[in-house]
Amino acid sequence: MTTKAENIENWIRNRKSTFVNGLKEGSKIEDAVIEKLLENASWAPSHGLVQAWHFKVFAEDAVERFFAVQQQIFKEITPAEKYMDFKFEAYADKHKRVSHIVAVIAKRDQYKRFPKQEDMASVACAVENMYLSLEAYDIAGYLSTGGICYSQQMRDFLELGADDEPIGFFILGEADENFQRPPRMRIPAAQKTEWIRK
Repeated sequence: MTTKAENIENWIRNRKSTFVNGLKEGSKIEDAVIEKLLENASWAPSHGLVQAWHFKVFAEDAVERFFAVQQQIFKEITPAEKYMDFKFEAYADKHKRVSHIVAVIAKRDQYKRFPKQEDMASVACAVENMYLSLEAYDIAGYLSTGGICYSQQMRDFLELGADDEPIGFFILGEADENFQRPPRMRIPAAQKTEWIRK
């Protein structure tokens, strides 16, 4: 029988990102599972119970539409010297392996009671709750970030307010059991820790 400490250590250390190529073609997740995932996210720490997280869920036909928008934004914002056809074309097939996409957004408290960093940290904790929940529901995915996510074009598509901040897109599907993933590694915490006793 494992102890509580062993359980939490195993759960955290087995957390992983599964990218689109590691998802099963034709992935389908019940909406009810996504709802549970987001409920778990909503139990993240939140100073003053601001609960800055906000989610926009793309499902069914909207998944293909989302990737089409990403593809167009990629074409618009990528400098010519960095543009690659294979990256542009890859967006066309992603929807075949993706069941849902959750746009994760930090919405500022209208009274701005606390620093912006606290809202961002709180939403990041909500994302970690989602990550930790994946294995329990036998699903897989990862948080996609980067230039397209933060572009003005994407802000317009998501209809974000001036103070809203896009955190990323949680791409979700079923894991492809035949996908071979490299081992996960971390630098020991001791190498990044300073103890102060006086």
